[in-house]
Parts: sequence; C-alpha cells; structure tokens
Amino acid sequence: MFTFSLQSVLDVRERMEKLKYKEYSQVLQERRRLEGEVDRRETALVAAARNNDAQRREGRSALPLQLFENYRRRLRSEIDRVREQMRQQEQELEARRMELVEARRAHRTLEILKEKERKRYDQEQARRERAFMDEVASNYHVFRQ
Repeated sequence: MFTFSLQSVLDVRERMEKLKYKEYSQVLQERRRLEGEVDRRETALVAAARNNDAQRREGRSALPLQLFENYRRRLRSEIDRVREQMRQQEQELEARRMELVEARRAHRTLEILKEKERKRYDQEQARRERAFMDEVASNYHVFRQ
C-alpha cells in the first residue's frame, strides 16, 4: 500500500493554500465594495447635475446652484477618499496574491514529489510482480519436467 512520506506536510500546505485563497478573496471582495461605492457616488453626482441643470433652465435662484456646488465638492472629496482606499487596497490585494501564488507553488511542489514517489512505488511494485511471476513460471516449468 502506497503511503506518501510527506503527507502531513502536504496536508498543511494544502490548508495554507486554502487559507491564503480565503484571505485573497476577502481583500478582493472589499475592493469590489469600494468600487461599488465610487460608482454609486458618481451616479449620484450625475443625477444631481441633471437636477441642477433642470432647475437652472427654470430660472430659479442661485441658492440651488450653491447647494449643488457644495454637494458636488463633498461627493468629489468622498470619491477621492474612496479611490485612495482603493489604491491601498490594491497594494494589499497584490501582497495577498503573491502570498497565494507562493502557497500554491509550495503545495504544487509537494504534489509533484508525491506523484514522483507514487510512480517509483508503482514501478517497484511492477518489478516485484514480474519477478514473482517469473519465479512462478520457472517453478511450473521445473515441476512439469
């Protein structure tokens, strides 16, 4: 029966790979959430601009224009803040990706070692089987004579 001598290490590396993948997924999910925030704020800005344009065409007072400018500045600063968070998140995402790649590489290395060890085991088993069959055939030949 084949047993891989480094199976416990392989199991640990497999768990580490899964953990790194989970961490990467969490950072990626946070990045997507930030992208959604930027999109929502930009959509709100476009809607406010349309509303402001409609009010200007109606010839109302300058107060809505001032309110719109304040709102636009606030949204722009929020968008800039979220984009800065996205840049920081991008650095963390890249770091997590590199950790995941390294964990995958370490796991794959042990899998390759296991495959090679399995192949050697199978070859040894085939060699023993041939030797046994040769011995049986030889004994049968001697018995028949």
